[in-house]
Amino acid sequence: MDFSSFDTRLENTVYKNLRIGLIWASKISLITLLLITIVIWVDFIHTKNSNLLLTTINFAIQGLLFASSWLFFVHNKTLQHYKIIAAIYALLFGITWGGTIINLNNLGHAYVIVEIIGNLLFLVILLSFYTYRIAVYLAILPILIFTTWYSIEDPRFNLLFSFTKLAITLIIIESGRQLLFKWFTTRITQEHDNKRLLSELAQLSFTDQLTQINNRRFFDFAIDKQIINAKHHNTPLSIILIDIDYFKLFNDTNGHVKGDICLKSVAVTIKNSLLRSNDTVSRYGGEEFVVLLPNTDIHGACRVAKRIQQNLAILAINHSASDISHSVTVSQGIATWQTNQRPNQLINNADNHLYNAKELGRNQYCSA
Repeated sequence: MDFSSFDTRLENTVYKNLRIGLIWASKISLITLLLITIVIWVDFIHTKNSNLLLTTINFAIQGLLFASSWLFFVHNKTLQHYKIIAAIYALLFGITWGGTIINLNNLGHAYVIVEIIGNLLFLVILLSFYTYRIAVYLAILPILIFTTWYSIEDPRFNLLFSFTKLAITLIIIESGRQLLFKWFTTRITQEHDNKRLLSELAQLSFTDQLTQINNRRFFDFAIDKQIINAKHHNTPLSIILIDIDYFKLFNDTNGHVKGDICLKSVAVTIKNSLLRSNDTVSRYGGEEFVVLLPNTDIHGACRVAKRIQQNLAILAINHSASDISHSVTVSQGIATWQTNQRPNQLINNADNHLYNAKELGRNQYCSA
């Protein structure tokens, strides 16, 4: 059971968070722009102010930009592509909101309202882009420059105050970003470790401890899944039930330690005889193995059985107690799934063919 590396998982999660953040920032921007536009029209509708229409047009352009960005970011893209677009969007976000601050200043709003909007925007940017530092600062710096310039222009504040505020704001933003990113990476690490542990436990539960191939539990799980696939896609499915000939005599003659070595060698040979990645072999019990062959008809299964037989002959594990050969051999029963056949019926069919192979003299495969 494969699972992504930590770096891949982190990149995928950064991509998802960045995408969600971009959409969220666009929505918040649209809502904030709408509220500001309503407020300035209520405040200035009865006064003569040449900047009112210009400010409204500016806000409308920003609204179109953020709406277009939101529609654009709804579609999936690669992480690298998304980072480039996010950086461009963040820069436009900062510049256009900086322009908004200037417009508010031109309309006569006080320093306090500029600070409120600036702090709100810093919060939006931090929560939206904290997984991507470049985007954070491309969005924040234009707004910070405009708000700092506004405080410099305000006669109530001196230059030292403005630059102190600028430095403190940057420190707070970077500290917040690092805190959020640390929390983010910690959660991803925990999730990755948990999934890795679950994968390892699942692998252990599906692995035969002696032969290190799949066990019967894996086969029972896999055959149910493959029958569903065969039924859904109308494709063939075959299994081969394999039994080592005279294995009890092998154990009695050579001892159980060599018997275990023999089982391991046969398991590896069967596994190496399977040429496709979705073909699997499992230890069915004792000296029995079962091969599961998706998308394989009876003729294809017979070719696999013949290959197993040939590879075992090449391996030539000495079996002096065998009545049919001086080396270890196997008998094989082949069955192909029939429509509406249950797993136990398919296995019983293969078992009957295995019995026939033994009755015919062993060291052969039987499919009928």
